[in-house]
Amino acid sequence: MSSRPRPDQARNAYMTRPVKVYCETSTIRDYLKALRDAGRITLVSFPYENINKQTRERAQPSRITWDSKFIFCDDTEITITDHESEMWPRIQAIVQRKGSQNDYDVRHIDSAYKTGCGCFFTTDKRDILCRRSELESMLGMRFFHPDDDRLDFEQWLNGQNG
Repeated sequence: MSSRPRPDQARNAYMTRPVKVYCETSTIRDYLKALRDAGRITLVSFPYENINKQTRERAQPSRITWDSKFIFCDDTEITITDHESEMWPRIQAIVQRKGSQNDYDVRHIDSAYKTGCGCFFTTDKRDILCRRSELESMLGMRFFHPDDDRLDFEQWLNGQNG
């Protein structure tokens, strides 16, 4: 008898894998922590501006600069090969502000993309959420507001996990 799983078993194992959810610092809510604790999602972030103690997985960094406040020279998880993805200029073109390239938002989005996150939580309606349809179609990643989009997120998550 073969130890290899049947195709339907392999599919079910894949479908129950936790979805990586990138969370900006101020977006963690109790329902996200409950989903994390239940093993449905993995909360991911990167400390560009603040440390998020609720996330257990660190995203892959994108275009680290000297002004990244919570990254130190003795950080052994960061290597010289940690640079932006090929999507950086396209993300930047979408979320740039008038007269500014808005690299902070681009770093977060690109880190989520590089890490393979299925979705991205932000409260930034001015620069990110108002452009979510463009970002979603380009990156294949969903964008949600933690309060306004809770039901949409839960419906999306249920579709991901069958």
